[in-house]
Amino acid sequence: MTDHTLNRLSAANPFPAATTVAADALFDRIVASPGDRTLAGTPAKRRRGRTFVLVTALVACGLLASAAYGISSLLGDVIGGPTVKAEYAKARTQLTLPPGYTWPKLHWPAHTVTSRGAGGGYAVGFDQGAWECYWVAAIHSGDAAAARRAHIALDDLMAKNSVVAPAGASENWSPPIAEDTPTQVFADDGGFQYKQRMYAAAAAGNPQQLEQSCRNNGPATYRR
Repeated sequence: MTDHTLNRLSAANPFPAATTVAADALFDRIVASPGDRTLAGTPAKRRRGRTFVLVTALVACGLLASAAYGISSLLGDVIGGPTVKAEYAKARTQLTLPPGYTWPKLHWPAHTVTSRGAGGGYAVGFDQGAWECYWVAAIHSGDAAAARRAHIALDDLMAKNSVVAPAGASENWSPPIAEDTPTQVFADDGGFQYKQRMYAAAAAGNPQQLEQSCRNNGPATYRR
């Protein structure tokens, strides 16, 4: 702090007489006074302070470890890009695309993880969208046989390759069967039932929702 600043502070003091003290005399009185008995244990207090800091640090480390465990438990069995791509490749050999459709390459962001089974889930989702668009095209062309084939394929995907997550489950929940069977997981929010009603309506001659689903979820080059 500069002398100029101190001078300004002194000039701004509304009670200069009350706060002006003889510094040397005050210092002599303080030194001559008996010590404060309440401060006799200062070294011990300092040691306790250091102990408290150490304990706090240990507790913090413990909390970090518990948080890491909690996050791991929340995410479940997490996997990275190579495993996701391997699951996707395996699922492609277990699922059947409609005629004229091809599997897209799966692009997975680097340093990104997800739950086990996600690669198979992506494959099921693509397959489902492809069959929906195939069904829409069959309806528009009047190909009843192709429409029935699409309906059967979609019902099969819903029965064998789709599950509804338990109520309150994590977004990363996956069923044990995802290890061996490509599985699409629906949240417990009515999405699974919506798909079922959509297919039933299309089979009954009301394909509006099916057409909308194809436009929103189907392969871009096949959307109708």
